[in-house]
Amino acid sequence: MQMTEQTRLRVTVNGLFVDADEVLLIHQMTLPEIDCWDLPGGGLEPNETVLEGLHREIQEETGITSFEVLQLLAVTDSFFPDPLISGGLLHNVNIVYLCSVDRQSCILHSSDPEIGSKGIQWIPIRTITSDLCSVRCWQSLKAFSLLSP
Repeated sequence: MQMTEQTRLRVTVNGLFVDADEVLLIHQMTLPEIDCWDLPGGGLEPNETVLEGLHREIQEETGITSFEVLQLLAVTDSFFPDPLISGGLLHNVNIVYLCSVDRQSCILHSSDPEIGSKGIQWIPIRTITSDLCSVRCWQSLKAFSLLSP
């Protein structure tokens, strides 16, 4: 795909939290993919490191303040019609980390307006299909399955 002046680049950082056979997802309600399950995370801010952005976004979207970054899982990307540029494209580049949290001690909450009515949930991985989740979520789950025995 050729980049043009009508293509806007957005870099996001996201966490894939897996506990046993469940994954932590948020109900995403903003463009470019509305009403689907997504990884917690979001766009980097100017002068913010990738890991600073990851921690900020995870806290904003889930309430989790303490977690461990285990490894870089994947870098994915996708193109969507850009809601900010008429006729333009949004190129999302997603940096996804495999993360771990003590599930028993975390209280999930968010006042983020991007999170829909289904909220933040631990969902069995086997029930997630490509039509229920965002492109980056699906790509990340496929990358994770390559790591798992």
